[in-house]
Amino acid sequence: MRIGLISFLLLVITFVSCTDVNRCYDSVDTLMISSFSVSGFKNITSMRIKGLNHNDVGGILFTDSTSSLTKRAPLPLSLSADSTGFIFTVNGKIDTLFVRHKMIISFISEYCGFAPAYTLSGYRRSKGIDSVRITDAKVNSQSIVKTTNDQNIKIYFNSATH
Repeated sequence: MRIGLISFLLLVITFVSCTDVNRCYDSVDTLMISSFSVSGFKNITSMRIKGLNHNDVGGILFTDSTSSLTKRAPLPLSLSADSTGFIFTVNGKIDTLFVRHKMIISFISEYCGFAPAYTLSGYRRSKGIDSVRITDAKVNSQSIVKTTNDQNIKIYFNSATH
């Protein structure tokens, strides 16, 4: 009788602990949505983006070899520094951009935990980048759901050099 009761309780505990209630359905990925174009309506025929000098944002982050007037890419920001560097290779030309930001940790939910949230505060660019426009300084876990015409930052490359 005792073994049957213990087996029944273990079975009930197993089923209760496997419900969908304990799952995380919210995004905890915090990515800066970026769009790119070349001034003068020139096509971007190839693009590669690498992280610069940050262990948590190193390596190739984005690559695309389809020809288009604009490109969009979700880019991670540094968890350990107050700026994030990127190396852009656009149409064979190399440029760099450093984005300054402040980070705070935001509580998402009991089951999802915490995620970083950023406020973009400025940038430093190389000469091949014509201009940069911060269109939404708040980068958080909801940024990934931005529509096609919405982004956190818009980068225009100089048509004379690209």
